[in-house]
Amino acid sequence: MRWRVILGNGLAVVLLGFPYLLLGLEATRSGFLSNDHAYLIEKALMVRDRGRLEWIGFAYPPLPVGLLLPWPSPYGAVVLSSLCAGALAWGVWRSMGRLDLHPAVRAGLLLAVMVAPSSLFQATQSLSATLGLLLFFAAWIQYLLFTRGERTDAGFIAALLISLGFLANFYAPFFAIAFALTVPLFARLRSRAHLGAILLILTFPSLATVGSWAYLSWLFTGDPLRFVFDPSSSLLAAFRPEEAFLTADAIARESMQRLLATPFYLGVGMLIACYQVRRLPAYLIPVALDLSAWSMGWAVPQPFDRSLRLLFAISGIPARTPRRLGGLLLLLALLQVAADSSTLALGEPARWWRTLNVGPLPEDQVEQRVAQYLAQLPCGSVLTDDREAFRLIARAGTACPFVLPPDPIFEMAVVAPERFVSYVFVAEHPTRLPGPLEARYRDRPPKGFVTELSWPGWRLYRRIASEKPDLY
Repeated sequence: MRWRVILGNGLAVVLLGFPYLLLGLEATRSGFLSNDHAYLIEKALMVRDRGRLEWIGFAYPPLPVGLLLPWPSPYGAVVLSSLCAGALAWGVWRSMGRLDLHPAVRAGLLLAVMVAPSSLFQATQSLSATLGLLLFFAAWIQYLLFTRGERTDAGFIAALLISLGFLANFYAPFFAIAFALTVPLFARLRSRAHLGAILLILTFPSLATVGSWAYLSWLFTGDPLRFVFDPSSSLLAAFRPEEAFLTADAIARESMQRLLATPFYLGVGMLIACYQVRRLPAYLIPVALDLSAWSMGWAVPQPFDRSLRLLFAISGIPARTPRRLGGLLLLLALLQVAADSSTLALGEPARWWRTLNVGPLPEDQVEQRVAQYLAQLPCGSVLTDDREAFRLIARAGTACPFVLPPDPIFEMAVVAPERFVSYVFVAEHPTRLPGPLEARYRDRPPKGFVTELSWPGWRLYRRIASEKPDLY
């Protein structure tokens, strides 16, 4: 019987993830590669091709990188992301089983969550975000069981899931703190010691995970917080200044715009205020996350934020919601899908949507040609910085030709490339503060090198000295 349940759940996950898989494969076939997937693939290639599993300590978040190790490619990332999205959709459907709503209404709500543009983009092009949302959603369900049914085991599970979520998403510890702070609103506290025990249960696993990862970061990089501040952690959207809202007026405007763009989240919030008002503070965790991040100069990406609010809304519908309100909830969900289309106006989601509609984009085709050329060069012959070239390394499908910052000879090769490599590959216009390689050679070739080839935004220098370098 247990195997039948497992197989049934697995089949449901695969079926619900299949539409995402088709959409992701079509975008990948057309040449689109998101920054998220490129970053994860490049780190997995570095670990795999060097044969140094401990080098995963250079990569944050490590959980999706580890999942990609058997198949570090754009197609592998799409498959894993689609499976995570299918599992998330199946979890949403099962969580709605407690509601006294017509099955057609529940199916419509699930479909609205699945087809929202932010959900489609993340489910096909952001493994780390989708995996993080899956773990957050599972923790949220367990947290509701803990607060509604006073199940202590559910509190333990929620804390463990959140701690695991930190290995996929930077904001996981915030959820642990938010869960702990809102518990006194629901739990029947017997004493201060009881409250202290609950707070410890919900926060200790996440704090232990953060501390363990900081220790690993110090062990392998010499800096316990390098995974936060080092530019190689380009996956951390939390620190993208162009998405941060630093003034009070900007924070207020953005907060209001995001609220108005989530009518379903607002509608469910009104229901909670009517039927379960004590649970409203926990429901406002996504809003509190935004405000906390913005007040510190960080950012919560819009697609992630909207998907998170959708999940909180659909899992937070009060069980006592009258059946007659099902149609109104479905209408609000459809309105949110329409409002969510604004995520396709700018940035990566816009490029992704344009690729699906018009076919391969010129910039993607250029990247593919550059990557194919670099992949044919000898192992250890190309000095480059993966903080800039991570997309090209991911498209190349191998880290073998490259000498990268984690390699022991990287710093020496930057100073004297003629001694160690045959090629130097640099970005002409770094996307952030120039690293040591770009600072030295983006405007002129190193001594003993000439320009071999150039592409839009990139230069490849070739060594011309007679003696051979010490290839790594």
